[in-house]
Amino acid sequence: MLQVKQILNTIFTSNTYLVFDEDYDYCWLVDIGDFQSVANVLPAGVKIRGVFLTHAHFDHIYGVNALFQSFPECRVYTSKYGRESLYDDKKNLSFYHESSIVFQGKDVVVLKENDFIEVFPNVILSVYETPGHNTGCLTYQVQDWVFTGDSFIPGVKVVTKLPQGDRFLAKQSLNRILFLSIGRIICPGHGEIICLG
Repeated sequence: MLQVKQILNTIFTSNTYLVFDEDYDYCWLVDIGDFQSVANVLPAGVKIRGVFLTHAHFDHIYGVNALFQSFPECRVYTSKYGRESLYDDKKNLSFYHESSIVFQGKDVVVLKENDFIEVFPNVILSVYETPGHNTGCLTYQVQDWVFTGDSFIPGVKVVTKLPQGDRFLAKQSLNRILFLSIGRIICPGHGEIICLG
């Protein structure tokens, strides 16, 4: 059975999610902050097959190089703009913080609207483009779980004043996410997991 574990990161209290099924010896991540916190809860013998980025802002990617040092066959899944941002510290905003982040790996898979990834046998992750907070924002839905990143944080207005933000697109994306999330479990980029009735 698919399970999701929330990991609270130290930088800006962003979230990383571990997506796993106890019947398999591999798992997936959504966003990657404190890699050591992920390693601490990873069951023995379980490998991380890939990380799905909701967007490539600093607080959602800063553990990516540590992840790839431990799991070099891991793949990063992100949008076209997300891939650009992984290799550009100004686009991912880490340039403006204490430590600059530039991805050292090369295995990046670009996702777009209507892409589907089989994360476990007969378990499909669906990709939705939800720009507004950032050009490259993606929302992922797998079974009853919806990973919204910063495109929807319950109780918080979507931030659109950073570079590549767009208030009009953010509103469109939010309406779309709210419709998609009815009756599902919301896993936002910050804050608590909630279920929308």
